[in-house]
Amino acid sequence: MRVLDEVAAAVHAARYCFRPVHTATGLEEQFAAPITPRQWTAIQRRLACDIPPLEFEQGHWFLPDGFVTVWDLVDHVARYHPEWELPSERTKSAWREAQIFVGVRVCIAGAGSLDEKDVVRSARLVKDLGLA
Repeated sequence: MRVLDEVAAAVHAARYCFRPVHTATGLEEQFAAPITPRQWTAIQRRLACDIPPLEFEQGHWFLPDGFVTVWDLVDHVARYHPEWELPSERTKSAWREAQIFVGVRVCIAGAGSLDEKDVVRSARLVKDLGLA
């Protein structure tokens, strides 16, 4: 699930605002307006991997070929980070759960003065993270 969680965190970071939880898995549906190069770059930086640039045509930005859903992004990122666990299922519920976990992770990291990257689903609050 780690790769899905990181994609959810990257999408949230690219929104630069509130944290809505979406059921839809389309990449364009994750944003209130068409995605911008600034947002796409934020996703790339957060995921620490190269992703093809947005395509500009007739005054509009479009996602690169092959990037339609969050699952397309998950597959791409997994090739750069093979150590990150893939999700066991590709469902709307799994996507929603990843988005919720990312919000919880931010809270736990903030409350415990932890690096967000240390807060993973398998982490135990006391034993692994040192929170009492």
